[in-house]
Amino acid sequence: MSATRPGPKRPLHLFATMWSLRQYPSLEKEWSWKKKFAAIRAAGFDGVFSPPIPVIAERGALKYLAVTSLGVNSDCAAPFAAARELGAVAMDVQLGDYDTPLTEAVTVAKRISAAARANGLPFAIETHRDTFTETPEATMALARAYRADTGETLPLCLDHSHFAVVRHLPPAQLWARLQEPKPLLRAAVQFHLRPFNGHHCQLPALTPGGKRTPEYLDWLVYVTELFAHEQRRRTSRPALVVVEMGHASPAYRLSGFPDTWRDVRRVAADLRSLWLRGKITP
Repeated sequence: MSATRPGPKRPLHLFATMWSLRQYPSLEKEWSWKKKFAAIRAAGFDGVFSPPIPVIAERGALKYLAVTSLGVNSDCAAPFAAARELGAVAMDVQLGDYDTPLTEAVTVAKRISAAARANGLPFAIETHRDTFTETPEATMALARAYRADTGETLPLCLDHSHFAVVRHLPPAQLWARLQEPKPLLRAAVQFHLRPFNGHHCQLPALTPGGKRTPEYLDWLVYVTELFAHEQRRRTSRPALVVVEMGHASPAYRLSGFPDTWRDVRRVAADLRSLWLRGKITP
């Protein structure tokens, strides 16, 4: 799989979510934070993705991309201030609940924007299940209402796995359908990427024997198109991508899946190769 990319390439910053190593390899034998950070560095990641918790200060030279959940009654300022103190490059926000009224969601988004400006920290609203943005239609409604109120584009973190499951998309339609609506793609400043299809928002990347699964190869076709699109954009801003594969709590990884961290390392290597060369190595 390959794609043509014109002009100079934007830098790709890959972040490992600490969720991939939560209770890894098991609850009883969970790695220490020191070992987790060392493993992330050894895997070639640029940074870590986590809520603003004190232990993130022990990450060393790794960059830090923060995440938080904020609703109608949340203190929006505190997590931004905590993330700033930890040296975050940006904040990802899961906004509200599936049944939050649109007017209240817009109000929260404006409070988030104000907290971001006050702390000099860019933000993005993530598309995610059981939040206000769990469907393309709700996300578009929020984006339009936010622009009408502020005259600004609402920055987004696109996690297309949730939209794909809502639509039950077949593999051949992943990119064709997920590149719409175009305004959402144009507003994206962060991406969460993990193997998915139209029925499962997380799939194994590798078989027990270490070969890429057919479902993962289908997903890589979608990523190839997404990356080609991102590299055609007229910006030098780094592409912020989280390899958002979960291990436990919540258990997106099912009991029959192979090793989570092995999958994460394979996905990260393939994403890096696709970004730099437009193809994966055998």
